[in-house]
Amino acid sequence: MAKDNERIKTIADHYGIKEQLRQLAEECCELAVEANHSARKGTTVKIIEEIADVAIMMEQIIYLAGIDRKDIDEVIDYKLNRQLERIGKEV
Repeated sequence: MAKDNERIKTIADHYGIKEQLRQLAEECCELAVEANHSARKGTTVKIIEEIADVAIMMEQIIYLAGIDRKDIDEVIDYKLNRQLERIGKEV
């Protein structure tokens, strides 16, 4: 996404955080619907499009909200470890 930073920032600045948060919610809903379809029918090109839409919107929110990627990485690390612990207890 680094090569797309300027385009992401230009679009994000144009619409602002309030509108882009709404758009993120819409894109997440569309991804959820497509994920459900793909679970039944197999992976489709449409799910790739929806993942891309959500990824773009997430990048815009990270930028607009001034979120530090280190904070995201820490939470991801915590959540992955927690899930692995849960899986370990399932055995």
